[in-house]
Amino acid sequence: MTGLRTHRSLRLALVGIVVAIAASVLIQLAHDGWVPLPSISDYFYSPARGVFVGGLTAASVSLFALSGRDAESILLDVAAVFAPLIAIIPTGYRGRPFVPDDVLPTVRNGVAVYLVMVAALVLLAVILAIRGEVAWRRVVIVGSTAGLASAALGVLAFAPGVSESFPFAGRVNLHLVATVCFFAMFAAIPLVTVFGRTERAEAVYRRIYLAVSIVIVVALVLTVVAAIIHPEGDGVLIGETVALVTFAVFWTTQTIERWRDADPPSIIAA
Repeated sequence: MTGLRTHRSLRLALVGIVVAIAASVLIQLAHDGWVPLPSISDYFYSPARGVFVGGLTAASVSLFALSGRDAESILLDVAAVFAPLIAIIPTGYRGRPFVPDDVLPTVRNGVAVYLVMVAALVLLAVILAIRGEVAWRRVVIVGSTAGLASAALGVLAFAPGVSESFPFAGRVNLHLVATVCFFAMFAAIPLVTVFGRTERAEAVYRRIYLAVSIVIVVALVLTVVAAIIHPEGDGVLIGETVALVTFAVFWTTQTIERWRDADPPSIIAA
């Protein structure tokens, strides 16, 4: 029962994190006279930054803690790789492709810590895999993703002559890339839940999961198009909001479905 209680607590914590981020943004929005910033990510530059960064970092830890050895869990691990990047790499200031000079040292510090933690966690994962306590498939897939992301990020953030435009790579917004990668995992996970599990979810859950995948994909496309065409408009804000709400719907629904599972698929042994 200890494992089940831990599983429930972590799932509820993730729902709580979404509520906390939404609450911090809404409180700041009310303080600003209900005049929204171009995106949820822009609230990094507001008093909501602490909750935004802390919430996403806590979400990453929770996603890793929920992971096991099945396909859903590997996708959760990959999502956990990108969640901190959404927090520590800000979007452009007020929809423009630059970050204020006084913020850049904080960003680079966060990136450096991220690189250290990825190296430490990959090393730990390899040791655990050698001991037979973690599946090699999980280490290879998640470790490769984290390693490639870290290598690219290290070059873009610190290499002389390259880092001048950081956190942009040319005209590519690295924050947007991390956001799309994170939510893409949560577009894929419901499909795995429906089509990849040995036990079939009930019809009502299957319909919700399929709808979640479709809505998140549409929201991501809207966000990317809006960020390219009109970054200072409302399109990015709408896309991010829809993706966040849909993620909350999926996570809450799956938590309800698996609440009484003695061996939840996210922690079941291979």
